[in-house]
Order: sequence, then C-alpha cells, then structure tokens
Amino acid sequence: MSEELSSMIHQRNVLVIDDITTSGSTLNEVLRTLRILNKDNEITIFSIIGRKDLMADSY
Repeated sequence: MSEELSSMIHQRNVLVIDDITTSGSTLNEVLRTLRILNKDNEITIFSIIGRKDLMADSY
C-alpha cells in the first residue's frame, strides 16, 4: 500500500462499499488490511449479499 494512502486512512473512520459479496474473501482481505492501519477506528461495510446461505432468515 502506498505511503500516501496509508497516511490518509490511518486513524480515520472508513466506509467500504462492495458491490456483491459471494465468498467474502475480498472483504476479509480489505478488513484485514484496514485493521492493521486503523485498529481503533470504525469500519462500516455496505454490500449486497450474493449467496443465499449468508442471508439472515426473514419471516
């Protein structure tokens, strides 16, 4: 990750927008990296879930 990007993210709240989550591997990698730079700040994720087994039951 570039030094400039790293300094922009460090100690800031972050919003991650992922178009469709299927396996979750992309989000896991993004979150792992953000946690290294941003361990005490809020990370919010918005995504469309693309797998039925990851969706909450609706009644």
